[in-house]
Amino acid sequence: MAATAKEYALPKGLPKKTGSICPDCGRILEATLYERDGKVYIDKECPEHGKFSDIYWSDVELFLKAEEYALDGIGLHNNADRTLGDGENVHIMIDGQRFDMYSCTALANIDLTNRCNMNCPICFANANQQGYVYEPSFDQVVKMLRALREEDPIRCTAVQFSGGEPTVYPRLVDVIKVAKEMGFAQVQVATNGIEFAKDFEFLKACKAAGLNTIYLSFDGVSDDIYLQARDRKMFDVKLKVLENLRKLERPPSVVLVPTVVRGVNDHQIGDIVNFAFENSDVIRGINFQPVAFTGRITREELTKGRFTLPDLVREMEDQTGYAEKRDWYPVPVVAPISKFASIIMGENKVTFTVHPHCGIATYLFRDDTGKVTPMPRFIDVKRFAVGLNQLADRADKSKFKKLYLLRVLKLLNSCLDESQMPEGLTKKKLVQLMRDVMSDKSKKTLAAFSWKMMFVGGMHFQDAYNYDIERVRRCAIHYVTPDCRVIPFCAYNGGPEYRAEVEKKFSVPLAEWKERNKEEARKLEEALIVPEDQRPEA
Repeated sequence: MAATAKEYALPKGLPKKTGSICPDCGRILEATLYERDGKVYIDKECPEHGKFSDIYWSDVELFLKAEEYALDGIGLHNNADRTLGDGENVHIMIDGQRFDMYSCTALANIDLTNRCNMNCPICFANANQQGYVYEPSFDQVVKMLRALREEDPIRCTAVQFSGGEPTVYPRLVDVIKVAKEMGFAQVQVATNGIEFAKDFEFLKACKAAGLNTIYLSFDGVSDDIYLQARDRKMFDVKLKVLENLRKLERPPSVVLVPTVVRGVNDHQIGDIVNFAFENSDVIRGINFQPVAFTGRITREELTKGRFTLPDLVREMEDQTGYAEKRDWYPVPVVAPISKFASIIMGENKVTFTVHPHCGIATYLFRDDTGKVTPMPRFIDVKRFAVGLNQLADRADKSKFKKLYLLRVLKLLNSCLDESQMPEGLTKKKLVQLMRDVMSDKSKKTLAAFSWKMMFVGGMHFQDAYNYDIERVRRCAIHYVTPDCRVIPFCAYNGGPEYRAEVEKKFSVPLAEWKERNKEEARKLEEALIVPEDQRPEA
């Protein structure tokens, strides 16, 4: 059986070279990553458009720590892509050059539509402004889902319906149901929440069809933030979504998704975390996303507005005191868990072999007194990750693989410091929680404890200024298109941008769509009328 992770192919440390692109013409440029004043910069020079410099990560110590956990995946084959030969790897083309993908699809995005019931200034999908409608048919979506389930060597198990605004797609309930029937363990919807706030029966139907998680756009806890970022008041809409979820038995979980813009909502990072804790009966996590700069901006605007993942770490500590730099880890720190599971179970499991500088995360525990303890305070994360990776390698060579399960439990116990655990949490309970957290049992397990647990992460998608081709090659968040191609997120939305090409190929002019879909067009036009009490003041 093939392994699900392999040794990192790139050199670690600084300075080093990587591939990037020119923000103006898109040609491939050699870029240098280097340290200056405790930060990591990316510099590149286009022979036609000159030099470009941007902050890559604003903390060199965190940058180097993240690289300690770097692993590469074993590639991805898409059996539904007829342009690929037998066994040929999924790849992207940039400036005429081919780059093979390293990582499996950990989460797939399916854009159901580019229509939206809002007009947000910071939307990377640029919905409602292209003059055409991109909206795959139900049969096309089924085909796209099937392609994901037939990927090799690791099948996709998590899909997120996105857009535009996926809740305006007329057959959302049906595609959720089909996804669950196909065996997707995680079915998610990325939404602004308007439809779920106003139509409880629609939310109930999505839950009944199998919706697991709502990725709820959530930029702050006051309407001044939404007026700047979304051009309308939205906080009451978010509250109404949570209210409606509480009416359901075993509701879908919520992950808050704040798009962080420096000078707009970066001062509310702590408030967002506290809001999540106060609503942890339905909110399970937060995924902060520093804004990506699409389009041409001045270098002064870039310097002023750039917000990186270490900035998130710094603001979290300053605004809450809950977590410090030592408490955050890159996404591939969990790769040894999947590697071990794949060996023990005899089949390849989804492995998070993303680039170490794509995302960071931690888990926070809050007890009844309000004290918050990050998980790394009572688990030696590095020791556990290294030890589990070694056990996986040994188990792979052994005839008695399942005996290594006991060794993993022994390793975990040796990595725990019970004296640092939150009140009421014991080694036994934590082992139970870690066993259940990725299954449907997790909510029952959490409910049995007196403390609250919250995932807090950050994912920084790229733009043409900080573009690193090696990050794109290791991307594990992919789009699938109506012709069943698989494209990494940052290639779809930024840099050489595949989005425009795909939507142009599979769209119809807006006027033609309106003529064919008069009722849907009427509903959308009505939805775009912002209620008077949600509008900016004159």
